[in-house]
Amino acid sequence: MTCRVSWPCLMLGTLALLSAAHPIAAAETASPVLVQSAAQPQSQPILGRWLTEPRDGIIEITQAADGSYQGRIIGGDSPHRTDAKNPDASKRSALLLGQIILQDLTLKSPDHWSGGAIYDPDSGHTYSLNVELLDADHLKLRGFIGISLFGRTQVWERYTGTTLVLPPARH
Repeated sequence: MTCRVSWPCLMLGTLALLSAAHPIAAAETASPVLVQSAAQPQSQPILGRWLTEPRDGIIEITQAADGSYQGRIIGGDSPHRTDAKNPDASKRSALLLGQIILQDLTLKSPDHWSGGAIYDPDSGHTYSLNVELLDADHLKLRGFIGISLFGRTQVWERYTGTTLVLPPARH
């Protein structure tokens, strides 16, 4: 299996079968009004551009008008890739670029966010999400079904590059 702008692409098959997915992919390509852009000063360390662990996607995390945090695909190694695995057949031809794949995160402590969801375009599933700031340039994301024991962790690195088109990731 290849990972592309991925989340838990290596989830155990059993977990995928247990998933009562609540798709958010392409649900909001028109996002809520953004309160703060990643280009503004980083008073909230989660804000900004992040390179996914397989180094194949760039996600920009912003704060929505309701105060929650969301992440949108703004770049990657497959800019013309469509959402082929979306459970909603009418959305499968939509480009992944520009879609919100992470949403509804709320701050629980200065370095921990939870209550959100993340969509995995590789599987078409949506998972509950906890995020922890490891340091100024690394986020640990834990996607899971039910309890966080049943899930997968990735570490995303703050993206400081100047291009939004990445070379193909090695998997």
